[in-house]
Amino acid sequence: MTTTPAVVTLAGLDEGLLAPLLDGSALAVRVPGFVAPTAAGHMAGRLAAHPSLSAYRNTPELVRVGLSHYETHDADGTTNDAALVDYLDAAEQAMQEIRVCCAPYEPPLDRLWKALDASYGLERARIADTPMFAGVCRVFPEGSELLPHNDSLLRDAPGLPLGRELDGQLAANIYLRVPERGGELQLWDLRPDEAQLADWRAPASTYGADRRLVPPPACEIPVAAGDLVIVDATRLHAVSRQERGTRIGLSCFLGVRRGRPLVYWS
Repeated sequence: MTTTPAVVTLAGLDEGLLAPLLDGSALAVRVPGFVAPTAAGHMAGRLAAHPSLSAYRNTPELVRVGLSHYETHDADGTTNDAALVDYLDAAEQAMQEIRVCCAPYEPPLDRLWKALDASYGLERARIADTPMFAGVCRVFPEGSELLPHNDSLLRDAPGLPLGRELDGQLAANIYLRVPERGGELQLWDLRPDEAQLADWRAPASTYGADRRLVPPPACEIPVAAGDLVIVDATRLHAVSRQERGTRIGLSCFLGVRRGRPLVYWS
């Protein structure tokens, strides 16, 4: 294990994988080479060619395979009932199709979920009795970026009981293809409140902060294809512009509940 003030690097799926995030001693945990290069390239190519690859409903500069729960909200934060039905109805088929794109290799998120279940207990998140989708494939085209923001299920879905149960929210990202230049993961040791986020909001953005208004990030991680990186999603984070090339990865949220199993969703 190697450690910087912000990032803990592990050689594999250690039993204490999430400990530095849960105790607040690190902004990120990184497992380099979690997916072998040949496998990562194969998966990225299959996913980039998937017929359902399309833009986020409310963030059209980014594209994905599988729906994100974030897409079930309208610009004013209210739930779009039709979008929520689509999200839940498509969940099982989308997860299976992403697994097919990973074949003949083991789907890397399945591997991560098995390890987390063994160490912490893990359950798939549900809305009422319906399992949520988990394991979205996100594609960042050349020229795109992810503005500084944080994630909170309680904020994004105030009517969902699960949001009130969470003591923390992490985000796991598995990188299958990275750009030749740009696309660094940027992390801040900041948990801005809603008023601060509103003051920082970028013009025309539905989710992110104006980079000119926020302080410099605490660290930037130049990720490589095959890396697994888990971050505290409630802290400010961003992805710098993909200057040359495309970023493709698989991701999910991990909800922390003290004394209970983790939950996962996208």
